[in-house]
Amino acid sequence: MRALGIVLVCFLVLVFGNGCTSDPDTPLGSEFLEDGTIKSQPGEVFQDTAWVASGDTSFTVRAAMFTPSKIELGRKDGIESWPIFRVDFSKAGADTLREVLSASLSLSMTGDTDTLRAVFIELGEPLVESDTLKSITLADTIPDSTLTSVVREMRFFPRTYSFPPQLVQDWIRDDDSHNGIAVVLDDTTTTTRLAFASKENGSSALEPVLRVIFKSGGPSTYRMEVDGTFVRDLAVTPNLLLSDGVSRRVYIPIDLTVFDPRTLVHEAKLVLHLVPDSFLGGDFSVTLYAPETADVGDPDVLTGTAVTAAVLDPGSDVVRFSIRNILSRLISEGKKENALVLRYSSEGTSIRRAEFFTSSAPDSLRPSLTFTYSTAPKFPE
Repeated sequence: MRALGIVLVCFLVLVFGNGCTSDPDTPLGSEFLEDGTIKSQPGEVFQDTAWVASGDTSFTVRAAMFTPSKIELGRKDGIESWPIFRVDFSKAGADTLREVLSASLSLSMTGDTDTLRAVFIELGEPLVESDTLKSITLADTIPDSTLTSVVREMRFFPRTYSFPPQLVQDWIRDDDSHNGIAVVLDDTTTTTRLAFASKENGSSALEPVLRVIFKSGGPSTYRMEVDGTFVRDLAVTPNLLLSDGVSRRVYIPIDLTVFDPRTLVHEAKLVLHLVPDSFLGGDFSVTLYAPETADVGDPDVLTGTAVTAAVLDPGSDVVRFSIRNILSRLISEGKKENALVLRYSSEGTSIRRAEFFTSSAPDSLRPSLTFTYSTAPKFPE
């Protein structure tokens, strides 16, 4: 550690945080020092910086968004998006006894009229919204009802896509497991992202549904049990990446050996330097927390004690988080390994990103802790 300065301060600064003034003495003024009522002298105050030496990293929480308004398809800004959904057949009832004549999926595009090519592929594992979905397993490709074409044109109108009747009948009767479907982009040159209405978009006329016509009796409409967007990040960066869509958090280890437990910490900040032009998306509200464990591979790293909140400024090159209270707690707990984690406050709701310099950057850019502390007051024997 390198001390930046040593300042002798009055007793009121150390105990109450107030600056020395020329105002008349208060009942706890300097006369108590002068007449010996308080028989101690204040300690020395230091300002210091401790750089994060290693161990800082980004880690993935999930790679899917389950939002109440839309699901997305396309590739833009180095990010690829696939709609994912699972049809709810739990109320099939008497339909299990009927024979399917035709079936088609309805997806309503919102706010755009572009066209993208895509392929419908069954999922190899059940899609569950509450899962921490980091990857998906693709199984069989779903052709159209003629069994001759697998590539579909995703477009504003018409908005229906036919499925093989036998496949849908097997899903309804549970003769074939329905784990879900991914609409996989089949256009490597696109720089467009299309939005489709989700099951909770606010209009029942726009929500995705599977419409089935039987050889006898009336048709049935099946809603989605789950729908969302699977996101693939195609970009590679050596920096600390805070992202959403693919939800990544930033992990910063805290080395408490740089702090003398006999000192009193007055102020402490975690300082992260932003990489220029690394922002994408919007709503950069973030939350810093102390995780339940400092093991980045342990699921308990996802939860912990909230430390502070902030809003990242794309026009700034640095962000500072006040960590005095949590630092004092960590010191008192005496754990050997400690960390802080940064996440988006509304994680899993939009495609966005920001980058920070890592511990391998020069001292002027790498993560650091800046703090002000004092030695203990000196009492005469």
